[in-house]
Amino acid sequence: MNHRKFVVTSTVSMLVIAGIVASLAFYSNVVVKAQIPNLPDALSYLPANSQVVFGMNVQSFVSSPIYLKFQQQHGQEIGTDLQEFITATGVNPVTDLYYIVAAGRANDVKKGSGVAIAIANPKHNFNVGQIIDFIRTKAKTNPIEVSYKNATVYMIPESDGNKLEKGIAFLNDTEAALGDLDSLKAVLDARADPKNLGIEANTTLAALIKSLDPNQMFWFAGDPTSILSKAPTNTPFGGSVSSIQNVVGTLNLGEGVVGKITATAKDAASAQKLADVVKGFVALGQLAAGDQNPDLTQLLQGVTVTLDQNKVSLGLNFEYSLLEKIQQNKLQFKKI
Repeated sequence: MNHRKFVVTSTVSMLVIAGIVASLAFYSNVVVKAQIPNLPDALSYLPANSQVVFGMNVQSFVSSPIYLKFQQQHGQEIGTDLQEFITATGVNPVTDLYYIVAAGRANDVKKGSGVAIAIANPKHNFNVGQIIDFIRTKAKTNPIEVSYKNATVYMIPESDGNKLEKGIAFLNDTEAALGDLDSLKAVLDARADPKNLGIEANTTLAALIKSLDPNQMFWFAGDPTSILSKAPTNTPFGGSVSSIQNVVGTLNLGEGVVGKITATAKDAASAQKLADVVKGFVALGQLAAGDQNPDLTQLLQGVTVTLDQNKVSLGLNFEYSLLEKIQQNKLQFKKI
């Protein structure tokens, strides 16, 4: 692994070891002061112009059976680098992270922009000096420091030193943000004025977030209207996709995979068309699996599509072992 890739991977693993890592040792002392209940303060720092927001409850994920399996299967692969990261920075992503929130937005000029904020366990503070020293030892060039809104953004150069695509900013002792410079500045702006510049000023996403059960392991909410309006009409989904106004979803991983994704269409007729198309794809998958792939057939039996006025919901409820079996069969097929 080259130095640049390892620095970014290590920093991301501090911020994201739940997808690598998702959930919260449980909303104990970190409760939002504003109007989005039972979620970290840092959620209100996500920029108001975000198109999608994402939350991961770190501690409930790392205490889940699925994470235990992940650790058993991949522990050796990440163990050495992770231990070096822990020793150098004093941060153990598995035990010290409390919650992760993230936001993103499509961009016509670039691929897109986004930011993730890691919230440490209330009993653990980030040691900024140690983390920056670790980045300096691994990067071929020193991070570029950018002062903004009473904070320092440390931009991590590419190996040639010409590009500064990603950076890290410490909002306080227990909150660290990772993303592109514009997104990090937007987070610092929102931290200074969350009511007007933070995610709560986005009426669509704020309403979706308030509708969520904060006990979920993973959740997301999106306002994809500007993107989906450009979707081609000559696809199987056709105009059904472009009719979607917003989407919200949750996912919990235990012995089974349980989740729900709900899309709101512009009207009941559009929702009916969307539901019909989704049901068609599920039925097509079941037909294709048939007797040849009983595991996939059983998994698809755990997928349901329901319609309620202008809302279409896709439900997931199946054993995690089915995913493992399908993956194993896929790997065996590749060897043939």
